[in-house]
Amino acid sequence: MSSLRQITLLRFFKLMATMKLKYFRDNFRIFLLMISVILVPSCKHENNPISGSIAEMDWLIDETFIRRGCSGLDCIPSIQSPNKSQIGGDHLEFLDDDDLVVGIWDGTHYTAYPQSILDWHEIVNEAGFAISYCPLTGSAIHFTKENTSFGVSGLLYNSNLIMYDRKTGSYWPQMFLKSAAGAQQGNAFELQPLLETTWKTWKSLFPESRVVNANTGYSRNYNLYPYGSYKSCNSATCRDYIYFPVQNTDNRLPAKERVLTFISNEKVMAYPITMFVTPTVLRETMGEQTFTFIFSATEDIAIGFETDLTFSISDWYPDSGSLFLTDSETGSTWNLLGKAVDGSLTGEQLNAAQGFIAYWFAAAAYFPEIQIYN
Repeated sequence: MSSLRQITLLRFFKLMATMKLKYFRDNFRIFLLMISVILVPSCKHENNPISGSIAEMDWLIDETFIRRGCSGLDCIPSIQSPNKSQIGGDHLEFLDDDDLVVGIWDGTHYTAYPQSILDWHEIVNEAGFAISYCPLTGSAIHFTKENTSFGVSGLLYNSNLIMYDRKTGSYWPQMFLKSAAGAQQGNAFELQPLLETTWKTWKSLFPESRVVNANTGYSRNYNLYPYGSYKSCNSATCRDYIYFPVQNTDNRLPAKERVLTFISNEKVMAYPITMFVTPTVLRETMGEQTFTFIFSATEDIAIGFETDLTFSISDWYPDSGSLFLTDSETGSTWNLLGKAVDGSLTGEQLNAAQGFIAYWFAAAAYFPEIQIYN
């Protein structure tokens, strides 16, 4: 057994020895996943292949790269309409300024979903929409839904969460952006704008925001990342380590480099967030479509919109919450979620570009033809 696995296993048993029985019982399935990936040698990709009725289904993806991550449907519990606090409210002690959140405007409220909660639940179902986050691929999406809710299937494709919808039982690989098997096969998510940034930046930008709090109804330690050093280790022995086999390996970037992955009819692009040391607006034309992307490595921001408007940065003062864009056509002012907040277009909302932030290894596994922005 490698030294990394020995260290992780020792940490696991130390954690078990210090936790309450109820906490262990509630998290038993997650701990089984942790034990399985610790004990399975990383050089072998035969771990947990699917079989039976799931393997016999008609899939739009290569089912040989589907793996069982945990024991079955809802083995990791999604959350339904979670409790929320105002900034500075109760049950937010787990949140630090440097923690990442994903935030949205739902038409009525600005709401932040801390990744430290999504690490344990992966899906939040709200009225009319859902937030999905896969901790193994670092990918989050915000999409509309009707008359159903989504849950964790227990399956992974290219190490990425496969969701299922509770109305039809169809399977939806998150980064595939559409259903790969079942009655909904081929139907796509309708993505909505989602801003990923630090908690410090989010609460400065949207001081009236709500935030999902730790009162979820589940006994979880939201101060604890459930996958050990998976996302934080930078040593040569573990920085590129992933738990499950992937369809394509690409070493042009570190495996867990965070990239904005953008999918158009013309091509797939990866924009490494660390490349944009200073705040940057990019206007890209691909085929007959025009897109605008906003980046800043300091604030961990990368977001894109489909729009013909031409934007420039009018204010970029994160500490005071003043991050705004101006379009040259009307002079209207826009926030980073693509909502016009001043000028003749006030109230207008830009459409989200087809894409998401993800770890490089997952983007390259899903899209072998992906190009890196240079």
